[in-house]
Amino acid sequence: MMNTRIYSKRGFEQTVNNAVALAYERRKPSIDFLLLFSVKETEKEQLLATIKENPLILTAQWRFDTVIMTVYVKT
Repeated sequence: MMNTRIYSKRGFEQTVNNAVALAYERRKPSIDFLLLFSVKETEKEQLLATIKENPLILTAQWRFDTVIMTVYVKT
């Protein structure tokens, strides 16, 4: 398992893609993303959809409402 902090929405997609590529190279099965910015209820599904576009991701889900997102990586 890997842990990554994301500090802003602006860098969200790039940070996720970089972390997923690194996890794939290191053969890590999952990544927890700690979001250190506020996420509105209306944005939750959009952020998940953005992540799921990456072909290396099996699935993604929210944990603890909108604080932590867990992403499972193809190994």
